[in-house]
Amino acid sequence: MNMFRNERGFTLIELMVVILIIGILVAIAVPVFNAARESAYKSTCQANLRTIDGAVETYKASTGNDYPTAATIQATLEPAYMKKWPECPSAGAYLIGAGGGAGATVAPVVSCPGNAGANPNGHSYP
Repeated sequence: MNMFRNERGFTLIELMVVILIIGILVAIAVPVFNAARESAYKSTCQANLRTIDGAVETYKASTGNDYPTAATIQATLEPAYMKKWPECPSAGAYLIGAGGGAGATVAPVVSCPGNAGANPNGHSYP
């Protein structure tokens, strides 16, 4: 029993300093992680919108200069021009605006829900 009294452990101050250091490291790491995640979402969204835009332009070229309508863009492009309609990494679904149809000179506007403004030519890269 006497041998336990001679051993020294950590003091409360030392434990508090270690916890404080860990807290500071976590406070630094969390915002960096969130920024990296948002950057990855943005890059994924841009790539998905470019894929949709490429499928729209391919559809236009193969159908004689007609864009798909905004109401049927996903059903029109998915089986023949793209394997699967991409999902927005942050919201799950892209916003589809007006445009397209027989003789239309403007493609339907597909944009990310997190991006308030979309270009009128159908391209919307946040």
